[in-house]
Amino acid sequence: MQKTGSIRLRATATRAAIAVAAIAVTTFISFFRLPRTVLDTVWAEDGPVFLQQAMSSGGSDAIFAPYQGYLHVVPRLAAEAVVDFVPVENFAASLAFVSCFVVALVSYLTFHCAAALTYSLWVRLAWAAIPILVSVGPYEILGNTANLHWYLLWLVPWLLLKPAQSRPEAVILFLAAVLSGLTEVISVVFLPLVLLHLRDKAYWPARAGLLVGAGSQIYTTLLYPRVPSNGQAWDPLSVVVGWFINMAGVIFFGSSRNLGLNILNFGAGPVVLGFLPIAAALVYLLVRGKREHRLLALFFVAASLGVWAACLVANPRAQFDYLHLAHAQWAEFTLTRYSAVPAMFMLGLFPLLAMSIRRESVQAPAAVLASFTVLLAVSYFPTQVGREQGPSWNAGVAGARAACLGARDDETRPVQVAPNGWSVSGVAMPCSRLKGQFPPDH
Repeated sequence: MQKTGSIRLRATATRAAIAVAAIAVTTFISFFRLPRTVLDTVWAEDGPVFLQQAMSSGGSDAIFAPYQGYLHVVPRLAAEAVVDFVPVENFAASLAFVSCFVVALVSYLTFHCAAALTYSLWVRLAWAAIPILVSVGPYEILGNTANLHWYLLWLVPWLLLKPAQSRPEAVILFLAAVLSGLTEVISVVFLPLVLLHLRDKAYWPARAGLLVGAGSQIYTTLLYPRVPSNGQAWDPLSVVVGWFINMAGVIFFGSSRNLGLNILNFGAGPVVLGFLPIAAALVYLLVRGKREHRLLALFFVAASLGVWAACLVANPRAQFDYLHLAHAQWAEFTLTRYSAVPAMFMLGLFPLLAMSIRRESVQAPAAVLASFTVLLAVSYFPTQVGREQGPSWNAGVAGARAACLGARDDETRPVQVAPNGWSVSGVAMPCSRLKGQFPPDH
């Protein structure tokens, strides 16, 4: 009996060590996708909202403070950790690293939860690679806490599909689901999954977590509604057209520049060609796949379209009125943060295809996964990021510190964030904090 317990303990320790190593490796894989300019840039809400409130109030008041109609608990926790333990000069790089660490956790949990769908190690690894390697990630959503909610949105359905096999796993699934729900309000679109296996208690840790998180988001939205968008109204069919364009753009073109110039020069042809492999995978799964494969394929498509539609309906802008863009406007086409998660769910079709196509040939799954690996690998180094122009966080801190010479400790000096013009005031850095970073001879 004692020997059996010792074997189980060693097995648990081995699994834990593998998990830690996998999370560490994927953290650095994500981190090294970011150009150096990005690592010296604080992006949008990371500065005037999350860092600012963490320095001003801190604690639960900052962590559960609503912003734009909903809660952002994980980004605020990250900002609290950075403010408490990191020198001001390193705020930008530290936020990027913490964000990549969270994405690595999302990747590992995707791998873990995918075990509920398949025993194939390679298929699970393929699904887990999607949040790490999706081509559009470095442009805006990777390396900043302001956009971590997109990765957590990808994670939510995986958590809901995994039954807990032990008490520690139940705690992990609950915590991951409640933190995801407390960070991304759109996670409510996955609430219908709660009805699957309704009487099986093993599925309820994650579902209870999501219900707590989603309920808190709904309550917050009712009490602190988002400021209505004053964007331009556009043709609703642009939602569908834009979905096709953005899916092909993220998956097969990799950057806004490549896609925009192809559309400018060749019209719809490149988009149609780019979407054909996605359509072929979907048709095969619906026609030849097993029942569970068909249902999962339909879920991926519904999740992709649902998230895309929710984003555009909440943020109506002229740039999303794809049906009425002038020819010359395609040269300025931009794949935005709204493109990422819908594309990630459509990418999920290819590992699913590898599961299903085995019935045709033993070699077919390897061919599909090899092609999928190449597709992700060629976009590892981004050709385009949205933060090339700065401003430099280190230079801003140095300027603010110099401006604090002779100032009272309770005064503040601004440090600007990216993108340029996003915030007029930037981060109001307290002089007391800046003075605390001076060398002793000052």
